[in-house]
Amino acid sequence: MADNGDLVIDIHAHVMTPEAEEIAAPLFTPDKDPFVGFSGPASEAYNKRHFSEIVPNLTQPEQRLRDMDRMGVDIQAISVMPPQFFYWAEPEVGAKLTRMMNDRLQEIVQAHPDRFVGLGALPMQDVDLALTELERVVEELHFGGLEICTNVNGVDFDDPRFLPFFEKVVEHDLLLVVHPNGFTEGERLSDYYLINTVGMPMDSTVFIARMIFGGVMERFPELKVCVMHGGGYLPFYPARFDHAYEERDDCREHISRPPSTYLAQMSFDTMVFDPELIGTLVHRWGADHVLLGTDYPFDMGETDPVGLLARVEGLDDKERSLIAGGNAARLLALGDSR
Repeated sequence: MADNGDLVIDIHAHVMTPEAEEIAAPLFTPDKDPFVGFSGPASEAYNKRHFSEIVPNLTQPEQRLRDMDRMGVDIQAISVMPPQFFYWAEPEVGAKLTRMMNDRLQEIVQAHPDRFVGLGALPMQDVDLALTELERVVEELHFGGLEICTNVNGVDFDDPRFLPFFEKVVEHDLLLVVHPNGFTEGERLSDYYLINTVGMPMDSTVFIARMIFGGVMERFPELKVCVMHGGGYLPFYPARFDHAYEERDDCREHISRPPSTYLAQMSFDTMVFDPELIGTLVHRWGADHVLLGTDYPFDMGETDPVGLLARVEGLDDKERSLIAGGNAARLLALGDSR
């Protein structure tokens, strides 16, 4: 909890399911995952060491709770870690793995219902199977949100095949949390961990652009989308998109107003490391569009989220309260279920 008594909800925290990894590992090759496939030797060696160090944080709720208390986080919205999206797997295998991971999330939530809420995973490589699991997430697990990757094996979400998915997300009033996993065209990003530092926010930027220019946000104005890592680069540079809309027919094919107006329908987390940039997000899009996030427990995460928020200048008490946890509680409808 923040010093001023605000409820603190972390929208961006990951869990690993070892049993799913055991099934998937023999089927995996690096070319199936852009984050792994485009990581150079130095980054890959470091990643292996780092991952071995954080397995307890990813798998043991007791360790997670100690870390949450240290960080001042009251509630985590827990989701699968990006390497376990498993979109590359055969659909039936992916569906099995997803069910296992969602069941694990539910176990953690049920054991500590005052500290965790779940964001369900889906086998997005097969929309019909994804819709089946979505219904289970809602009706059996009672999760208020979902986590998806920024694309499905290189297919973007403005593809018509995903329209039934968005219809169901809106029908159930679910929060859609969007997390990148490297960058699908990452040949130039293999050194210096650029596949993460550049590729992650770039893939989020492409996701937002496709959702806007492809007409998804216009077709589903009630869609609740929160993009991790501050939404990538686009929330800080929307004017170029608006200029393209004004000048070019091909940028108006599926939308009827400037792209920035659709961007204003989305939300973004605070995972940008810089209080001034968080202030920019608030100034440009409103405090009601910014959610606290940590990317727990990875090394590219934020270990002092409450302190980071406290260093943002120019916010009033209501704005700080919304960012700390009020927005997440509203978007996840926590008051309806807790």
